[in-house]
Amino acid sequence: MLAQAIEKIDALDQHRIQRALASNNTHFKHVFYLLPLLLHYNLPELPAYVENAPYGLAKFTFNPYQKRFFNTLISETERKEVADYAFDGLYSMGSTGSIVQTTKSDLDLWLCYSQELSREAYQLIEQKLAKLTQWAKGLGIEVNFYLMNPEHFKDNHHNYGVSEEHSGSAQHFFLLDEFYRSAVRLAGKRLLWLHLPDNTYKKAIKSKKIDLSEWIDFGDFSSLSTSEFFGASLWQLYKGIESPYKSAIKILLLESYAQTYPETKLISKQFKQKLLSNKTEHYHFDPYLAMLEQVTDYLKDRKELSRLDRLRQCFYLKAKEGKVLYNWRERELQALIKHWGWNAQQIALLNDRPNWKMKQAIIQDKMLIEQLLQSYRNLINFARKFHIDPSIMTNDTDILMRKLYSVFEVLPGKVTLLNPHITLDLSEQNITFIEAQEGSAMKAGWYLINQSPKSIYDSSQRFVQYNKNLHKLVAWAYFNGVITVSTKLHVVSRHIDLQKLRQFITDLRLFFPVSAPKISENELLHPNEIRSLILAINLTNDPTQHFADIRRDFHSSDLFSFNAFEQNLVGSVSIIYRNMWNEIRTQHFEGEQAVLNALKLLSNKIYRDSAPPQSVNVFCYSKQFRSELRETIADLVHRCISVQTGSIYANTFNTVKVAGRTWQLVFSDKNVKIKPVAEQAVKKVKRLTTLSHLSKKGENRVVVYPSKINDFASEGFLQFFFEDGKNGCFNVYILDENNHIENYTSCNGTKEEKIREINRLYAEQYLENDQNSIFNYPQFYQLLEEGDEVKIVPFQSRQHREFMQQKK
Repeated sequence: MLAQAIEKIDALDQHRIQRALASNNTHFKHVFYLLPLLLHYNLPELPAYVENAPYGLAKFTFNPYQKRFFNTLISETERKEVADYAFDGLYSMGSTGSIVQTTKSDLDLWLCYSQELSREAYQLIEQKLAKLTQWAKGLGIEVNFYLMNPEHFKDNHHNYGVSEEHSGSAQHFFLLDEFYRSAVRLAGKRLLWLHLPDNTYKKAIKSKKIDLSEWIDFGDFSSLSTSEFFGASLWQLYKGIESPYKSAIKILLLESYAQTYPETKLISKQFKQKLLSNKTEHYHFDPYLAMLEQVTDYLKDRKELSRLDRLRQCFYLKAKEGKVLYNWRERELQALIKHWGWNAQQIALLNDRPNWKMKQAIIQDKMLIEQLLQSYRNLINFARKFHIDPSIMTNDTDILMRKLYSVFEVLPGKVTLLNPHITLDLSEQNITFIEAQEGSAMKAGWYLINQSPKSIYDSSQRFVQYNKNLHKLVAWAYFNGVITVSTKLHVVSRHIDLQKLRQFITDLRLFFPVSAPKISENELLHPNEIRSLILAINLTNDPTQHFADIRRDFHSSDLFSFNAFEQNLVGSVSIIYRNMWNEIRTQHFEGEQAVLNALKLLSNKIYRDSAPPQSVNVFCYSKQFRSELRETIADLVHRCISVQTGSIYANTFNTVKVAGRTWQLVFSDKNVKIKPVAEQAVKKVKRLTTLSHLSKKGENRVVVYPSKINDFASEGFLQFFFEDGKNGCFNVYILDENNHIENYTSCNGTKEEKIREINRLYAEQYLENDQNSIFNYPQFYQLLEEGDEVKIVPFQSRQHREFMQQKK
């Protein structure tokens, strides 16, 4: 039986390798064949050499391509057999050899090792893998390496935190399911579980009749539980940012798995059963076709035909990415679309994806988000039904939730960014901005049309985007790549002429890059501070536009209380900023107090003692006093930032006279307020590090808390800070979504129990209220005492675990 299984699986590996090579170019073949060779040998003459790095792959043998390459670079006198090996095997997984592997697909590789590596050896092999990744990237091939130790994996020991390529603790068995159903052996030992039926596998492990040192064993699914569904669904949403079509398929697969719980019908188990059966017919197993088949049956059973149609779109578009090579993949796809009954118009539209503009991109973006979030909601319902405690570590949840919050959460003032992986170029030749006034047939505000005013109406291409405020509509078009340098602009408005609109967009382009910097894990675990900021003064409301040309001396303070009528020359302030989580946020103020409200908002968005924004620019579009207004307001903005970031003291901030009244910004630990000076004289304001709250019993009490907590305050999130007390008890400080604080002292039980209960109640509250805000999940931190200082780290993070280990 074992010999027959080896023969079948070896044949399947070769079949998948042939299909992988047929789906790609010569550079892919070069990288694909040479990676095992470059891991088996570590020689200065070969690419990616790192001195003293571990090397050697078990059971490695040359194929002709590798032999020719090796002989070209290494002379016979220098050739030596590798006496020992550091690695047990090299496996490719994912789309390799499947119908969705294209010229844009990356290579996900598991490099397996069983011997313990020293810290130095681990760092050296990581250096080598990084060099191999760069070498492959230079040839146009994306490679991702995963250093995998089977024993660590079976013990659920996670070497990685959440990142673009690593799921951290978000999934374990579902990752193993994907590995077993798609693994292709490139070199090394075979996978034990894959070669034996489940009952035989368990007996072989117990009896030790098989030499386990000859195999790689990542374990089976006997302890599969519901606890992974939550983390795995979060992970697929996270991956959906970079790979939307693939993630839409995979999260639906998770949903179908949940439907069959507790007898979860894992594809890998079905695959193994078919592969090891005694049937003589040839069976080629394509992991993506298997996913499609399983999810199709699931949606048909539920009679959700619209979701099934969207699934098929996602599958087809995923399979059509990259350069089209007319081979076996095309034949398979043609057979599928014939079975689906698609018409020529549907196919033509999907095939035209490289040429999609904003109308089609918006439709696709909406479809993808609905598909992803519907699966997520269904999985949350499933978790609630079975009272699931998520197995994902708290700090991994924090990272995933904050990233998902920044991408998917729809909030007032936030600019919706279309998924950039839907289509590469959204730029339009012509864009028209139309202002609708109150009382007109159209809703008051601004409309963007992707045509010139006199274009012939074309419903298939024409698209209209609306927003109440011009600056947000411009920001939407700019940051989504709709407006570029070559776009011809048009405007229909009583208040804005074409010259002013062009100048605003030019300023935006010159001082606010479209591309966002990469977010680090550390940045996701801290408040979303402002990174880049622009203020546009009098863009839509300019009190000076009807002024005659005025030539007289005046003081800068006169600009907000000008002439005998004490008129404020600032009519509107439009704000655009990018925060640390790469959200684009906007705000708009009009009227006499526009500048005061803008300063208050910005001051409250600058967290106390945080780093100042990397760039701050103030632009003015007044007919008169343009430079004076810009300089005066820029000075006020920088003063507010300096007070909040600790560069200057609050009492050095001057008062501001606006429309005949004198005002002062009052800075406290928690917020910034605007108050008339007369009120200031009555009420003395001082900075506090305590806040008064009502306890559950109803009496007033003072909450004394470490000021360091202020550094972590994030609007929109419920945050818990644990502090260890005496006799095994602990204290909890809670910051709500509005940054109001309360605390509970001498809590009993375990923190983990409290966290599970809090998460469960939060999920139930979300489901009952059907809230739109679904990714502002509670965040958990731990206060650590290091000497006289208090340090705050994410709960269960590496820093937290190392601190607890040192205490032991």
